[in-house]
Amino acid sequence: MLTKTDFKNYIKCAAFLWLSKHEPNLLPDEDPEMERMAKMGREVDELAKKLFVGGFEVKGFNEDGWKNTQKAMEEGKEILFQPTAVADPLTCRADILIRGKDGKSWDINEVKMATSARKEDIVDVGFQKICFEEAGIKIGKTSLIYINTDYVRHGEIEIKKLFTIEDVTEQVNEKIPEIKEEIKKALEIMNIEDRLDIRVIEGCKNPKKCEYLECYCKEVPEIYGMAGKIPEKHLLALVNREILDPKKLDKEILKAIEYKPLEKFTEINKEAIRKEFSKLEYPLYFFDYETYMSAIPPFDGTKPYQQIPFQYSLTIKETPKAKPKSLEFLARKFENPIPDLLAQLKKDMGPKGSVIVWYSSFEKGRNEEMGEMYPEYANFLKGVNKRVFDLYQIFRFRNKMYIKSDFQELASLKIILPVLCPELSYENLAIREGGEASASWPILTSDKTTAEEKERLEKNMLAYCKRDTEAMVGIMERVNKDIK
Repeated sequence: MLTKTDFKNYIKCAAFLWLSKHEPNLLPDEDPEMERMAKMGREVDELAKKLFVGGFEVKGFNEDGWKNTQKAMEEGKEILFQPTAVADPLTCRADILIRGKDGKSWDINEVKMATSARKEDIVDVGFQKICFEEAGIKIGKTSLIYINTDYVRHGEIEIKKLFTIEDVTEQVNEKIPEIKEEIKKALEIMNIEDRLDIRVIEGCKNPKKCEYLECYCKEVPEIYGMAGKIPEKHLLALVNREILDPKKLDKEILKAIEYKPLEKFTEINKEAIRKEFSKLEYPLYFFDYETYMSAIPPFDGTKPYQQIPFQYSLTIKETPKAKPKSLEFLARKFENPIPDLLAQLKKDMGPKGSVIVWYSSFEKGRNEEMGEMYPEYANFLKGVNKRVFDLYQIFRFRNKMYIKSDFQELASLKIILPVLCPELSYENLAIREGGEASASWPILTSDKTTAEEKERLEKNMLAYCKRDTEAMVGIMERVNKDIK
C-alpha cells in the first residue's frame, strides 16, 4: 500500500519513492543531524498531545491500527492519538483526530515542526483526508499545529504559547483534486518493477541537485542505452553533474540537450581584492561559531529554532608574518552556554583588529541575539560586529573578484577550500559538517555518555571547528599570493 510517508517521499522525488520501496539500500545514509531532527519531531508530537486533554492512544500500524481505530471510535472515544485508516491501496496515520460537534465527522490535527503552514504540509493533510474518507470516516475540519517562533521560554514550557493551531480546511479542500492526481502517479511509480524506467527519472522535480536522482541513475550502465528517451532537462543535469559520462553519449544527443563542456578558467580582480584587504586591521581574528537549535527551546530566554552558540574557534594573526595562534571554547554541560561563552570571548578577542568570518550574517546575527539576551555584553558584541570582515564576499560569484570554474558559481567554504587549499581538507576529520557538530553536543553533555566517548567527541568537535578558522587563514594566504 501507499503510506503517508511514501507519498511524502514521492512529492520530494519519484526516485525517492521508488528506491525506498524497491532498493532502500541505495538511499543516502541518514547523518546524525537528520537523526536528531527525527527525534526532535517525535518530541514535538508528544508535547502537542498535551494540548488535548483526555486523548486516547491508538496502538498498531496498518490493518491492526485500523481495527483499533474503528474500535476506539465505536467505544465513543472523543480524541484519538495516532489513529490509522486503511483504504487499499492507501493507508495513513493521523497525529490527532477529534470527534466533530455533529458526532459523525472527525477533525484532523496534524503536528509539524514547521513555523508556518507550508504547501507540503497542506498536501500531507490532504492525503490523510482522502485516505480516511475513502476508508469511510467523514472528515470535517483540518488543522495544522506548528511552532510559534515568537515564544520565549521562561521556566517550564507553556504548551499553548509554544504552538499555533491554524485551520487549513479551505486550502486542503482546494488541493484535493490535485492530490488525487498525484496519488495516481505515485501508485504508478511505486508499482514499477524494472530497475530503470523513464517515468521515475522524469518524475524528479529538481534534477540539477536531487540526491535521489543521483542514487537512482548512478553506476547503472544500461542508462546510456535509454539516454535518447530521457527528458532533455534531466539528461543535461545528469551530464553536468557527472552522473553520466558525456563521452559515452551520442554526439547528436549532446547537441540536442545543448551540452557544453565546462571550460576551465580563473578570473582574479587583483585591484578590487587589494582594496578590500586594505580595510583589514591587525591583529586578525579568524572566527567561527558552532550552534545548537531545537524546535522546543532548551533554555530560559531562548526561542524555538534559535541558533545557540555552544562553541567557537578563534585563530589569531598578530602581524602578516606572525604564526597563527589558536584559541577555543566548548561548553561541556547541557545548560545555557552563552554566559560562559561570552565571558571567554571577551577575554580572547582584543578591542582592536579585524574579525574575519565566512558569511557574516550568521555570526553577526548570533551576536545581535546574544547582546539582546545579555545587555552587559551588548556593547562588546556591537563592537565585534563593526569589525567583521566577510571573506565570503571575495568569492561571491556576482562580485567578480576571485572566481574559478571549479567553484561552479558557488562560494561556500567547503567548495572553495578543496580547490585553493586541498591540504586543509575536511575529509580526514571525524566530523565534517556543522550539523554533525551540532548533533554531537547533546551527546557530549549527556550524563549517559561514557567518559571515553566524551573525550573522543570533544577531540573531534574541537578539530572540526578549528578547521573552519584554519581554512580561512589558508585561503586568505593563498589569495594574498595570487594578488601580488
